[in-house]
Amino acid sequence: MLKSLLGLLLSKFYSKQESELVAHQSLPSTNSTNLFSNKSVSDWATVATGVAPHDGFLVLNANGDGTSDTASIFVSTPCVHSFIEFPFPSAGCSTWAPIAKGEAWAVQGSNAKKISLDLRKTIGGGYQLLRNLFCKEVCYVA
Repeated sequence: MLKSLLGLLLSKFYSKQESELVAHQSLPSTNSTNLFSNKSVSDWATVATGVAPHDGFLVLNANGDGTSDTASIFVSTPCVHSFIEFPFPSAGCSTWAPIAKGEAWAVQGSNAKKISLDLRKTIGGGYQLLRNLFCKEVCYVA
């Protein structure tokens, strides 16, 4: 019964077009912030740490330094640890991890070079959607 009641309420205030907009908000946008680039690490160590200034996706790119068969690197957030182990010594690889505003991140690795980290914003736009929902609510109540 609760499920059908919620379905009825949502159908009154929430269209399929708005459902598509909500789903689209969590995707990465083309706007990105470079957090660091062109770093290197030889022995296992922390490359960099920081705090996310906005919601988004951390995109880590790196190359093996060509000197060792055991090159690896990872980016960690409170919820996700995304790990790369290079398939051959000079391989280039990329990985990503979602992160929320204010969460800490860290990049660690060994035998890697050309390490860079970008933060891609999520598309967002919830303000306009909420404004439209509340306007519709007022219209239905009246």
